[in-house]
Amino acid sequence: MVQYLKSVDIPENRVILITPPPLCETAWEKECILQGCKLNRLNLVTGEYAKACLQAAQDCGTDVLDLWTLMQEDNQDFSSYLSDGLHLSPKGNEFLLSHLWPLLEKKLSPLPLLLPYWRDVTEANPELSLLAWGDH
Repeated sequence: MVQYLKSVDIPENRVILITPPPLCETAWEKECILQGCKLNRLNLVTGEYAKACLQAAQDCGTDVLDLWTLMQEDNQDFSSYLSDGLHLSPKGNEFLLSHLWPLLEKKLSPLPLLLPYWRDVTEANPELSLLAWGDH
């Protein structure tokens, strides 16, 4: 994926890889049973994917957000971060945002502002606000 992005002129310093979150096996097993199958994923294997993502980021020179490790720090209960044991819940999305936002700010803060702040756009005549922006 990173190689493709580089091939379309997106430099590696603009890329952030995100590891998968940990897997809550008990919750995911319940989902599997509802679907008529047995547990088909293990957190240990998810951890191997996370390690591969970390290695890929290092090899490619990109930033990485290690959700798998962050959500399990200090043996915390991470089950509330997952809606079904596998996918992020609203609380999991908030957790992701709280860790991703600082990385995004670091990458975006040096970029120039190309358009006016949304509150500076005149609602009655937005074209005037947008077209005159370059004159400021």
